[in-house]
Amino acid sequence: MILILNSNTTEQSSEYQQLLAHLATLPGIKTRVHVERGAEQALTEIYLIGNTKQLEIEDMQNLPCVERAVRVSEEYRILGRHKDDQRPTHFEYNGVRFGQDTLHVFAGLCAVDNREHVEIMMKAVQDSGQVCTRMGAYKPRTSPPLEGEGGLHC
Repeated sequence: MILILNSNTTEQSSEYQQLLAHLATLPGIKTRVHVERGAEQALTEIYLIGNTKQLEIEDMQNLPCVERAVRVSEEYRILGRHKDDQRPTHFEYNGVRFGQDTLHVFAGLCAVDNREHVEIMMKAVQDSGQVCTRMGAYKPRTSPPLEGEGGLHC
């Protein structure tokens, strides 16, 4: 479960201290605090780690300085991993690995006007070591490029 606190809640505020004291009494629940500081405000999230099934969302949202509580089911976690979690964090498609440890740039043409441009683009992508590409639909030009303009336009 994730508790999203009211913006600009400070660690020194009495509400924040009351919240942490209450969370410390929850059996089998550990907390992890994450703060993101922007130019104008700070956002604090508290991750409740453990068996949170017995916790009611409404009760958690009524705690001091809590704006919202979000239940995160084990199967669909999007933040981090529990200790000893062996589920894969990647998938493969056509022999290409996609995951947190890979970065793929999907370069390509927004429109395909002729085979020559496609072959030039595919060679450039391959020569730069990329293995993924994107390409728009074939759409013939409705007007020729203006003098001094070259290539395709998006």
